[in-house]
Amino acid sequence: MSYDVYGPYIPVVMLITFIGLFIWVLLPGNKKRFDEASQLPFADEEQHRMSEERQNRPQETHNRRDNK
Repeated sequence: MSYDVYGPYIPVVMLITFIGLFIWVLLPGNKKRFDEASQLPFADEEQHRMSEERQNRPQETHNRRDNK
């Protein structure tokens, strides 16, 4: 089997794949997941900022009774 046999079907397979992915991306059920994924690059900044805030605030003294 060579390109001569499968060659004419490759564009059809690529078109079907493209249409399938296009429909999958536009399904309403996937919107929430894609929105969450789009915010992932900013999650590190929020965690970094929160850790800096924790380091900058004064240390609270505990009498070790809170650990019970």
